[in-house]
Amino acid sequence: MIMKKLMIVALMAVAASTAFAGDSPALKAILKAKDYNEAKSLINSSLGQLTSNVEKAKAYNKLYSLAYEIAAKEQGKMNENQVNKQMGKTTVIDVDSVAFYTSIYNAMEAAVECDKYDQMPNEKGKVAPKFRDAMATALYNHRGNLWNGGIYYLNHGDDANVYKFFGKCVDTYSEPLFAAEVAKMPDPNIGQMAYYAALYAAQLKDNAGCMKYADIASKDEKFAKEATNLKLAIIQESLKTRQDSLNYVKSLEDQFKADPDNDGIFGSLVNMYNGLKMMDQMNELFDTKLKSDPNNFIVWAVKGQNAMMDQKLDDAVEFFKKALGTQPDNAQILTYFGACQLDRGAEAQNRASLKTGRVPKEAMDQIRPLYEEALVALEKAKSLDPERKSANWSYPLYRCLYQLYGAEDARTKAAAIDAGVTD
Repeated sequence: MIMKKLMIVALMAVAASTAFAGDSPALKAILKAKDYNEAKSLINSSLGQLTSNVEKAKAYNKLYSLAYEIAAKEQGKMNENQVNKQMGKTTVIDVDSVAFYTSIYNAMEAAVECDKYDQMPNEKGKVAPKFRDAMATALYNHRGNLWNGGIYYLNHGDDANVYKFFGKCVDTYSEPLFAAEVAKMPDPNIGQMAYYAALYAAQLKDNAGCMKYADIASKDEKFAKEATNLKLAIIQESLKTRQDSLNYVKSLEDQFKADPDNDGIFGSLVNMYNGLKMMDQMNELFDTKLKSDPNNFIVWAVKGQNAMMDQKLDDAVEFFKKALGTQPDNAQILTYFGACQLDRGAEAQNRASLKTGRVPKEAMDQIRPLYEEALVALEKAKSLDPERKSANWSYPLYRCLYQLYGAEDARTKAAAIDAGVTD
């Protein structure tokens, strides 16, 4: 019995010493760190030696404080410059923009980690947070400086850091650390921010990040369409097998049924049908779409392209005319239309010259308007897209000039229209 009592006393003594023990050596070293990099290195190397969630919260709070001190120092310089300017003074203090934005980013990261452990049970099994309110109050308004940091790097051509800062600006908005601040002061621009983060994610081939930020952006009606199109493009790029493609088609079909007015979904479904040569399904889709939207540009543009590929030039011209009725300044469709009219004229000339080898004047008078109409369309395409980024108008344009004016005059007119452009 005496031995049992001694054991109980010993256990109670151990428990007491644990409950009231001082900071561990690892935490003491971190708390003595003089700068951010030193504290960061110590945390990375000794996190597992910290004895509790409380110690981990203290460690990251120290890291947060060191980062925030740097940001506050640079912010002080900015404030002093602003005061000097208002007072008419010409003195300008140099501000280290990289240090400022980097420290805001580091402070955000450290604060989020601190809050994670601060919200976990302590040695007694109780949640007793100590740091959230102070960190949230100090940092929430600095979220805008994460965005400004992205703009800073955008102006310096550093896409990786643009994405890093834009992404962190969006990520922090949903952190529990800022939940109370968000409730009091929501950010109306979060959808826009998420959309641009998604764009940079796509540009840097971070498909998972693109999907994540596009999902957030799609909740904002101003960016829902663009975000959906971005997601669809990413998914389409990731398809590897025909079965992958067929599964994706089924998903698009379901989405189209649920949202038939979404042009992004409709366009993706058309592209998939076209690529997989599912022409019956595509034509059925077109019939459905035209019932609700008889002037749909995508329908008439794709029907025109398919007819042109099949050398059904009369049909192609009519389809392109309908597409141009909706988008009269589409350089690509203007080029296709001009090329089709040119080919129609050339075919008519060939037929007219079969018997004699020459085209009668009466026939040429009927054919010439086709070339003239083609010329108008191709010259307009050139004016809309002079660098031929989306429409290669040059070859059909010069062919058209040749048909209308002959070789010598065509060269002169071509030079006058666009000196220096060659094929």
